[in-house]
Amino acid sequence: MRSDPEKSGDAVIADAGDDSPSRDAASIAAASTAAGAREPSGTEHRRRRWRLYVGVPVGLLVVIMAVPVAGYLFRSKPGAVSIPSAIRRYRDTARAAGPDEFTRPAAGVYSVDGHGEERISAPPNSQQDGSVMPVSVQHLDHGCWRWRIDYNVAHWHEYDFCPSGAQLLLDSQRNYLKWDFGLASVTNVGEYRCEPPAPIAVEHPTVGQQFQHHCVGTNSAAPGVSVADGPAQIKGFETLTIGGKKVLAIHQNRLETMTGPQKGTITEEWWFAADTGLPLKASRTYRLTTSSPIGDIDYSENGSWQLSSTVPKE
Repeated sequence: MRSDPEKSGDAVIADAGDDSPSRDAASIAAASTAAGAREPSGTEHRRRRWRLYVGVPVGLLVVIMAVPVAGYLFRSKPGAVSIPSAIRRYRDTARAAGPDEFTRPAAGVYSVDGHGEERISAPPNSQQDGSVMPVSVQHLDHGCWRWRIDYNVAHWHEYDFCPSGAQLLLDSQRNYLKWDFGLASVTNVGEYRCEPPAPIAVEHPTVGQQFQHHCVGTNSAAPGVSVADGPAQIKGFETLTIGGKKVLAIHQNRLETMTGPQKGTITEEWWFAADTGLPLKASRTYRLTTSSPIGDIDYSENGSWQLSSTVPKE
């Protein structure tokens, strides 16, 4: 049954104003004329125009709010670092080092097999370590060498080891971690120097022997000075099978307490080659809290790995 044109025209305008804010004024006027509607009065015209204009900001607000939410939900996850890409980086950064008489591990890129995960509480996010991760050894001056592991493309950690008499010391360490939140990302670079350098391997080590670690540094994402302090204890001596080869390892446990902008604990187990100090195997558990304008942010990190071969691929 055909409806009254006068009422039909009003219905079209109301629908266009209430449910279709994207329709422009020309299409609404055309719909009104086709329905035989009367020319609206000034008050009615302003009221209809108000309904149209109110709908536009509301729609824009929904879109503006949806964009960051969608970006966060579909944020990318960091992938593993491939061994070939690690070799290319090593070739670009490796340099000749001065002569020395200290037995160092062979320079080059190794690989480790393992797993791990990093989590942050706010905004909630997580990332996974690669199942195969590259490790590089770079020779430095004065018998020192740099050891680096790439957990994934957004997370790496490196240590500088130096000889001193019959000891191998941890001189400094750095780490890099990037979080992707969709439309924005947060990157942190931590740089720490151990004062004094902490013993890693010593001549004639004994079970139960302890060394104190005291490393001071900064984090780019958390202003202020952070301190990592705690004992490292020799747990024993083990023979590991690495790439089909038997390797004598010194098993060391580290328990560090973090103070400063970052607070919490770091628990690590390390197995170092007895002859060179090369890390052969490790596990780690981090529990840290950082203050921020939105409240405390909790960070956790867990993982383990083992070297697949004592011979570098490059």
